[in-house]
Amino acid sequence: MNNEENPMADVATGGHVLVLDERITGQEQLIAGMLAKQISAGGAVIVLGASIEEPMLLTLLNACNLAGREADLLVVNPAKPATSHTYNPVLHSSPANIASQVMNFIANQDDSATNDAGTARLLEAIIACLQLGNIPYSFLDLGMFVMKPDAIAALGEFIGEAYPGSEVLRGLHAALQPFRDAEGNLSPSLLKAKYSGLAGSMCMLGTGRLGEIFNSYKPDLVLHEAIASGKVIYLAAPYIGRGAAASNLRRIVIANLADAVGRLAEHDAAPKVPALALFTDAGGCNDPCVERLLAAESERVLRVWISSPSLDDLGRESIDLREVCLSRARSLVFFRPNTEATAQLYLKFLNQDGAPGTGALVERMLALSATQYVAVTDGSQVRWGDAGATQLETKRSAVELPRPKRFFHEPLTGAAQFTQTVPV
Repeated sequence: MNNEENPMADVATGGHVLVLDERITGQEQLIAGMLAKQISAGGAVIVLGASIEEPMLLTLLNACNLAGREADLLVVNPAKPATSHTYNPVLHSSPANIASQVMNFIANQDDSATNDAGTARLLEAIIACLQLGNIPYSFLDLGMFVMKPDAIAALGEFIGEAYPGSEVLRGLHAALQPFRDAEGNLSPSLLKAKYSGLAGSMCMLGTGRLGEIFNSYKPDLVLHEAIASGKVIYLAAPYIGRGAAASNLRRIVIANLADAVGRLAEHDAAPKVPALALFTDAGGCNDPCVERLLAAESERVLRVWISSPSLDDLGRESIDLREVCLSRARSLVFFRPNTEATAQLYLKFLNQDGAPGTGALVERMLALSATQYVAVTDGSQVRWGDAGATQLETKRSAVELPRPKRFFHEPLTGAAQFTQTVPV
């Protein structure tokens, strides 16, 4: 058994990590130290949460200042659009991925009949046409397209002239068949019956404060480009609505991140320091796309850290999520357990062969301070550390972010020419 001050110190190696801390304090300090080391090494950072937490933002600001990387920091904060960078999570992902994720806004309305394959197929076909024609679009455009037959027809004519006979155009024509009336015309009532809920959700994301962030054809943040160029990103994807539908926006963001990593993983040249993605809220990463992010193949491009109070808490979010984390994480980090039963549970991961001395291990875990932890890597290598040793001296007392310059969109230069929307 090895003793090291901080087994997470080497930012250029290692894989996915699950961090468990019932008190949160040590977890926050370990993560802050890891983020600082990652930034100091020149690596990309993506922090994903439901909101912008001031201490976390302060950590990123301080680390960027110390490393001379102030210009690399991008903050997406729908709660404060004036100081937020713009981000369009549906612009660069694959049509199938966008369609399936966006369709969750319909699926969560307790009407399973609306979520059939044909409904998703039309949205996917529209997105494929937009991407083939290199036409930028936003949430708001997607909501308008599925409710406006004239907009769909105009898009079809555009693609027909630019790409006659293309597979994408044939796909659009096929997807439109269920929405034609007896005379063969696109029916507004048939579209409304399937997509009214989706249109309302897309308009909500594309207008108001959210629209100031997401309704952009040339966003400040493009994830695959930002990761490749080593940006430091703090991205808040708030819960919107209630129940299962509340995390739909987060699912779209995770799908966009998974697509970005997949795009980068196709290239042979791996970054010197893999990007680091941190989920500050385990409930926010409860999506099948997280399994793609936690795949071993992604580690050369991106390492994922997921933080949670406990395995029980993770299981309450999703049993599948807990199993994926336990099976895919290279390292498990345990801070002081609250009870002997929890220590015994952690022991199963720390001493899988039933070696002697298990009672001493339990006692040692229960005697840890709030910032001390034990980590097991690749199921066998056990190390002890203290997160308090990773802290940077705070250089600022309050967070002050400048107002980013907004890109001015020429009118009718993207999907707006069909949908008559107005990008920010």
